[in-house]
Amino acid sequence: MADNLSGVTVIALTHDLIRKRSIITMVWDADAEKKVGLPVRYGCSLEHLRAEAEAALRALSTETATLVVKVAG
Repeated sequence: MADNLSGVTVIALTHDLIRKRSIITMVWDADAEKKVGLPVRYGCSLEHLRAEAEAALRALSTETATLVVKVAG
């Protein structure tokens, strides 16, 4: 990483045993107000956490690149 504030940090990994899903929570290093929770492979281990988080974040980026923003009302 080029500088300490240019990324995100995984702050939580949660496994929902009933629904059989895992969620990571990431926070922006430069702005702690920015957080995102994303699904990862169920049962994701700490050993694979970084790769799973990167894949989830890249998938979100691809998905949001073409979203239409709407305002309720």
